[in-house]
Amino acid sequence: MHPVRVFAAAAGLVVTTSCADVPGGFGATTATARANTDALFGGLANRFTDVSRAPRYERARELIGRYALTPSKIYNDTSIWTSMGADGTRTLFGDAEFANGQYVFVNAVRQTSLTKSGDGRHIMRLSKLGDDDEYMWFAGVDFAAGTLTAPDVHRVITRWLTSAEGRTATALRTESRTAFPRTSAALGKLFTLDTLISVRDAQGGNTVYLGIRLSPDSIRETLPNYAAYLDKYIKRIKLRFTLVDHSGARWFDLYARDGYITMKLRSADGHFAPLEGPVRPIPDSLFVQVDATAKISLFTVGVHKLVGDWVNIETEHERGWAMRFTKEPEWQLPPIVGHLIQSPLKRPFADGGTQFSISFRDQPGQQTLLSRRTSLVVKESGVIRFLGKLGGTAMGDFVAKAEMEENRFNASVFSALRDDSDALLR
Repeated sequence: MHPVRVFAAAAGLVVTTSCADVPGGFGATTATARANTDALFGGLANRFTDVSRAPRYERARELIGRYALTPSKIYNDTSIWTSMGADGTRTLFGDAEFANGQYVFVNAVRQTSLTKSGDGRHIMRLSKLGDDDEYMWFAGVDFAAGTLTAPDVHRVITRWLTSAEGRTATALRTESRTAFPRTSAALGKLFTLDTLISVRDAQGGNTVYLGIRLSPDSIRETLPNYAAYLDKYIKRIKLRFTLVDHSGARWFDLYARDGYITMKLRSADGHFAPLEGPVRPIPDSLFVQVDATAKISLFTVGVHKLVGDWVNIETEHERGWAMRFTKEPEWQLPPIVGHLIQSPLKRPFADGGTQFSISFRDQPGQQTLLSRRTSLVVKESGVIRFLGKLGGTAMGDFVAKAEMEENRFNASVFSALRDDSDALLR
């Protein structure tokens, strides 16, 4: 499944509630900002345009997706891996670029830096640990994002937060439609901004509350398989994602159920503020709290009270966020598999835990990289095999029919963002 893409698209709708000044934050000058929005949004539009994969890469991707939780089934399959190290490490390397109207993935090890916006480098690495049934996964994705710098990213976030401060919901709605007409239309085919509240408080903070409705019916004629997938899987997800600090104060809250997504945040002078209480700077590190369930086939599975460390990455050349989960949550599993819960479900949270990060990292003289990193350990068992089959079912449904249509939708959104930003910066 790809719920993250759905929530990212919903976040795009949030972007369109911002004012016309936000695109200018993408660079120190108007010309630089225009070049950076074109490179970033144009590159992302290309990423989802007529996607093609070499047969060997496509097969490897499908098998890894199917057996991610039971990697013993693919560890010795030499047709999958680009390289097999003497230490037992298996690696799939993939390069991607937009050429001749297609975004093409191939099995290759790029020897040079990514040279143009939209180029991609993908690494999937599998290592067998001491126990026969324990494996470590590492996934790394680098996407060339033009020459956007870490200070540019900081400036964009600051302008976005400032854009809502002291302004009414009516004013925000009106300006978003005026400033981002193409993006509003593209996102409006799937999402509806049902609720928008912007309130200034006596302590100098400004709270924004949004309610976004996922409406697959509106794309059912043009993207029927994607609409069916959203109905079957994504609308059944229940999610609560909250950021809290060491004192227990909340800084961000997202809730999703039955295709309705709500977000709540507070800011002051372009900086995040706690949702309640006096305005103060956001700490460098927080806790992320997650409750999530999904229904796949006849079964509902999920986690409750999943708590992890959240770190804001803010260096001279990098802006982003990192999460690490080292404490096992409470599990929601069907009674039929409840008796199988033993140590294997604890393993992903042992030692260094499960880690995820996403960031923009600028490189003077080279392409800025939008980078994503994930690492986790799995210990195979009966319950893990059960979860793996459920995940493989959802992944199979996505790849078989829905993915191509989802790509078309994403490409239209990013193309619209590029064109709207270009118009604003002329």
